[in-house]
Formats: sequence, structure tokens, C-alpha cells
Amino acid sequence: MKHSVVLSLALLCALASGGRAAVTTVIYRCTDATGAVTFQNGTACPAGHTQERRVVEMATPLPAFVAPPAAPVTPPQVPLISRLPAPDPVTPRDVAAAPQPPPALFACRVFDNSTYWREDANPPPRCRPMRTIGIGGLPGMEAGQACEQVADVCEAVPADALCSTWETRVREAEFRWRYAQGREQPALRAEYEQLFSTWRNSTCGPGAGIAPATD
Repeated sequence: MKHSVVLSLALLCALASGGRAAVTTVIYRCTDATGAVTFQNGTACPAGHTQERRVVEMATPLPAFVAPPAAPVTPPQVPLISRLPAPDPVTPRDVAAAPQPPPALFACRVFDNSTYWREDANPPPRCRPMRTIGIGGLPGMEAGQACEQVADVCEAVPADALCSTWETRVREAEFRWRYAQGREQPALRAEYEQLFSTWRNSTCGPGAGIAPATD
């Protein structure tokens, strides 16, 4: 089943590319001792995690559109008698309708060296497990559990890499949704569709005519 899902995703990316050259990326599915599942792009799972590795083929971004040169304007051969009407004033609605840059992104690193992206630089603290010593100085002998509150380290994605990072973030969200099982799928699909809409309608995206992926 997992194999067919990965093949379906690869086929979808190939069709969406419209014949463009393809590149590959490696996605790691990491499961810790408690059964919690995370996904990492290009980074192997930390020690102690069960790792599943998938190579996914993705389309390279479309080249930037270059507008053709404007045709020269021939001046009128007779004097103009009437004045042209004044152009309509630009309203706030017109300004809002123009594509805007996507939100800023921050690359954040967790204490176990896994990485992820978020739209602000202040993620909530995490509880890093601490080694405890039990009876007789031996670990695991009624030692209980303890953890230390630590903060992820986040850095802003450079402006010249923002568009490509947003596209990668959208593709990874799609992969997590399609690879998920059971009750995880609806929430992951909603996350993917929200990220896709933000990217599509920004100055980095392909425009409103492109729809998100479906089942």
C-alpha cells in the first residue's frame, strides 16, 4: 500500500511538470520509541528512530516568464481634437487583488537535529528527555521520567530562497498527507490545501488557475 502511494505521488508530480526535467528528493519517515511519526526532507532520522526512506521525483520549477517587447507606438497622423478620458482611479480593492509576496519563513532546528519550517521565529518550547538514575545508581530502576524545556533554533529563510522554499514546503505537506494513514489524513490534507492556496496566490505561485492536488 505504501509503495503504491509513493508511486502515485511520483506520477502526479511528473504529470504536473508538463514534460519538464525532473529532480529527486529523499523523504525520511521517522518513528520514535513512543510511536510518534515525523517526516524529514533530505536528513536521515535521529538515532533510536525507525527509519523508512523514499526517493520522490519532483518537477523543477517553471522558468520565469519574460514578457515580449512592446510594439512601437505609431504617433497619430492628425491632431487630436478631444482629450482622452482620465483613467479610473486605483481603488484599495484593486491593490488587494494584486499578488503579494508569500509570508516569511523560518528554518527551525530541533534538539535532535531534525528541521522544519514555520512562519514565525518563536516556536513553543519542547520537552527534551533527561537521563535519570534509579535505585543503586542504575538507569531504568524506578528512576521515573524527567525532561528539560528547550527552544528550537530558528533562522529566517533568505529572500532569494523564499519562493523555492515555499514550493518545497507545499510539496512536503502533500507528501505527508498522501503518506498518512487513518485519522491523520483529514488534518494533513487541510494543512496541505491551506499552504497550497497561500503559495499559489502569492508572487511565487503559478496563479489562481492552478488547483491543488486531489485524491
